[in-house]
Amino acid sequence: MKKLTLNLIIILLFIFAVLSLLSLGSDYRAERALWRLDHTLYEIVVHKESTPDYAFDRLAEKYRAFIKKNGESIHAKRAHLKLGDLYAIRKDYSQARLEYQKTVGPDKELSAQAELTIARTYEQENRWDKALPVYRGIIKNYPVTNSGFLVEMYLARRLGGSEIQNALSFYQNMAVKYPKSRLEYSALRMIAICQLGQKDYSNAVKTMGEIMLKFPIVQAIKESIAGINLLCITKLHDYDMPVNIYNQFIQKYPDHPADPLLKKLIKDLQLLKNKKLIIQTAPKTASK
Repeated sequence: MKKLTLNLIIILLFIFAVLSLLSLGSDYRAERALWRLDHTLYEIVVHKESTPDYAFDRLAEKYRAFIKKNGESIHAKRAHLKLGDLYAIRKDYSQARLEYQKTVGPDKELSAQAELTIARTYEQENRWDKALPVYRGIIKNYPVTNSGFLVEMYLARRLGGSEIQNALSFYQNMAVKYPKSRLEYSALRMIAICQLGQKDYSNAVKTMGEIMLKFPIVQAIKESIAGINLLCITKLHDYDMPVNIYNQFIQKYPDHPADPLLKKLIKDLQLLKNKKLIIQTAPKTASK
């Protein structure tokens, strides 16, 4: 009886393994087929002015055949998105939106991307009254997707004014909600951009200092130092502010590879302070 049970388990495991391999093979074939279609779409985008109408139609037919073959799979959803792009290239925005809408579903990242392309088609038609509610919906429904995270900044740059404050509040909430994460790091960077847009240089410096103190990685440190030096020297004329931030970093991360640079910057900044210089462009010694 035990031997029979063991044999049955082995058979079931074998069947499961075979089915898994078949599934992987099917996914691979679908991805490869979609890649070929997308490559053709790319060629059309590059040479759209010289591409004849029949090439558009033929590619659209191939996308539809792919979608029919792959049903409700994620690959079919992506194909709808690309088919929408194809129609958008032809400026058939109504049909493009129909294809984009078919992409919306359980996958939030893909859904947000679809909604984003819908909003863009309205913009291309100069129908901002239609585009703006879609953008707002992306922010509300998909805030942690790539599209949802960036849309608020896009609106801030496009609309300015009170929209910058909306963006600032959005990213501040994101930073609080997702502490010690890549999302907080990205949100803090956006906060600094918003503060610069408001010419709130003092708080922008504080945010940059917070970034490098919380995320002591090369990119964060380099960007923060460049921004802090530039703003403190040329806008705020405050040499103590960067010195305090750099000292905090050295105390928090002793023996960090950036410490020698920060110590040199502190000396340079103290020298500038002692000379009581008013500088409009950051000196090289303070930006290296």
